[in-house]
Amino acid sequence: MTTPALADEGWAKPRPLRPGDVIRFVAPASAGDMDGVRRAKELFEARGFKVVVPEGIGRKRGYLAGTDDERVVELNEALRDPDARAVFSIRGGYGLTRILDRVDYEGLRKHPKIVLGYSDLTGLHLAIGAKCRLVTFHGPMPLSHLNDESAEHKYAADLLWSLLTTGRYADDATTGLTIPAPSPAEAPKALTPGKAAGRLTGGNLTLVSATVGTPYQIETEGRIVFLEDTDEPGYRVDRMLSQIRLAGLLEGPAGVVLGGFDGTDEAELAEVFRDYFAGRPYPVVIGFPVGHIPHNAVLPYGVRAELDAAAGTLRLLESPLAAD
Repeated sequence: MTTPALADEGWAKPRPLRPGDVIRFVAPASAGDMDGVRRAKELFEARGFKVVVPEGIGRKRGYLAGTDDERVVELNEALRDPDARAVFSIRGGYGLTRILDRVDYEGLRKHPKIVLGYSDLTGLHLAIGAKCRLVTFHGPMPLSHLNDESAEHKYAADLLWSLLTTGRYADDATTGLTIPAPSPAEAPKALTPGKAAGRLTGGNLTLVSATVGTPYQIETEGRIVFLEDTDEPGYRVDRMLSQIRLAGLLEGPAGVVLGGFDGTDEAELAEVFRDYFAGRPYPVVIGFPVGHIPHNAVLPYGVRAELDAAAGTLRLLESPLAAD
């Protein structure tokens, strides 16, 4: 059974990251590689940040990073910490839906901060949006894109650090709030033409589907909805979109942004997308740089944005960060 969400006005925004700020690592889903965690910590500290890696973050329990109690205690301690400016999940995987009803949303409201992650972290983003109306960030994590300095991950890492420290993707006052394409050849393409504006929401399709009918169900009315997934066959993408459609959640978006669906047969995927989105009364683009792909652009939940399908652009209409 769903519960009413908070009013849509007045989303709170976290403050920008500055040298000397504390970033806390957490593992609320699947277990991560500790060598990669140490490497990410070194790289973050080289940028001037203080990184807190909690004792026991390397724990494992099957496909989870510890028991539900261990993971939610670690997460809540980070969210409540008044000295932390940001909470970064080290990776996704699976596990957030097991603890969403135990997260201390009130503690986060008292001490708002940057919350970052993607994949399984979609569940946490949707829940924070519903319970706190706090801007959070769908983007690269310490064990994906941020624990090396390779050319492959430079696009994702550069956009992330720019947005979290300045509130812009680039310095240019005119174009700095537009998510740049990795290259002209990789610009998103229009499936359904048009231009529209709305608050950003979305994330991993599996998690969007899994939270339908819960208090953390995605709010799509008047929103720009972005979706991505990985290693899902076409029929499963179809089934998840069918569930969302049957729940009435594809009727009222302002626009839809379809990102990376790596590992899915391209011909099948194109057919599924046409079946669900061609002819919709709102703009839809495909091939946007977001998801389980090297070019994973950071996107802020709850921020107003404009989608121009013909131009293949998504532009923030406001900074995702509060004044420092």
